[in-house]
Amino acid sequence: MRQAGWRWPEAAVRRLSRVVFASLAMLLAVLVGGCQWSSFSIVGVGISDAVWSSDGWVYYLREEASEGRQLWRQPPRKGSGELVLDQSAAKSVCRGGTFHFLYQSSSGGLGVAVICDSSTRTELLNYSEGGRRLEPFISHPSVPFLGDAFFVDGGSAGYAEVARECGMAVLPFVDGKLEESDFAMTVGGNSFRIGGVNVGCESVARARSPIVLDGKLFFLIPDSRGEASASSPKALDEVGWLLVQWDPEVRESTIIAEIPGIADLATNGQDIVVAVHSRGEGGGVWSVDPIAGELSRIVDVGDAWHPSFSPSGKEFVYIKGLNRLEFDSLPA
Repeated sequence: MRQAGWRWPEAAVRRLSRVVFASLAMLLAVLVGGCQWSSFSIVGVGISDAVWSSDGWVYYLREEASEGRQLWRQPPRKGSGELVLDQSAAKSVCRGGTFHFLYQSSSGGLGVAVICDSSTRTELLNYSEGGRRLEPFISHPSVPFLGDAFFVDGGSAGYAEVARECGMAVLPFVDGKLEESDFAMTVGGNSFRIGGVNVGCESVARARSPIVLDGKLFFLIPDSRGEASASSPKALDEVGWLLVQWDPEVRESTIIAEIPGIADLATNGQDIVVAVHSRGEGGGVWSVDPIAGELSRIVDVGDAWHPSFSPSGKEFVYIKGLNRLEFDSLPA
C-alpha cells in the first residue's frame, strides 16, 4: 500500500484500517450487533483509529466517499458522534494533506498524523481542544511514511511503524527524530532484522503495532518469523502471529504469546489488550499477561480494531467491523 514496489499482503491489511474508502471498509465490516455499550453505527460510513483522550472524549477518524476522512469524537458509552475537524484542517498542514491515523500522546492527549506529498511523508501533530486546531508535535515533526506511532517520556521518545520495501518495520524515536536502528533478533531459532533495512526480504520481519511497557518494546510479527513467503492477504490472515518483547538494555527478545490473527495492541501501562481482526475464529479482544504470556479472550466478536484505554486504565474502546465503537472493561 504505502510505497511503490511494496508487496501486497501487509500493506493491504494496514491500508484497510487507515486509507481505503468507506465503501471498501464496508465490504470487510461485519454489520452485526455488539456489546451492551455500543453507541455508534451508521450504514455507509467507515471509522478507524479510536483514541480515548485524557480530555474524556473518544476520538476517531470517520470516512465516507462523499466527504473524505474527518476527525470526529463522542462521549464514552453514550451519545452520538460530532465533527471536530474536516478535510480542510489536514490540507492546511501540507500539500495534499489527509488525515492518516490517530495515536495517544505520552500525556494521554490526542496525536494526529497527516499524510502529505502523495503519501511520501507524515506530519505528526497535537490536537488542541481549546482552539480545535492542530499544533506541531515536535520541533521537526516531518518523518518518513508511517503506519503507527507510540510515544513515551514527554513525547520525545518512542517507536514508529515504518514502511520498507519488504513490509513494515519498527524504528525508534530519539529526541523526536526517527533513527535507523536495525537491530538483529533471534526468535524461535530464526534471525531477522526488525528495522527492515533492505538486506534481503528473507531476513526482514513484518513488524507492526509497537507499544512500550516498563521500558520494553512490544510488537507483533507473523509466526513465519518474518519470512517473505505469504503472497496474499488471506495467507497473512490464516497464519498465527507472535507478540514479541524487545529489551533495549540487554538487546534480547522474548516471545510472549501466540496471537490468533492479525491484531492491534494497546496498553494502559500495566496491561496489554490485543484486538484481533483475522478471518479465523480468533477475532475479538484478548487480554495478555506480559509476564506469564497468558491470553484471555475478553470480547468474542468477528473482528476488532484499534483498541485504546481510558485515562483510568480500567476500560477500553475498540472498533468493531470498521463501522462502530464498542466499549468494555478489563476483568476484575
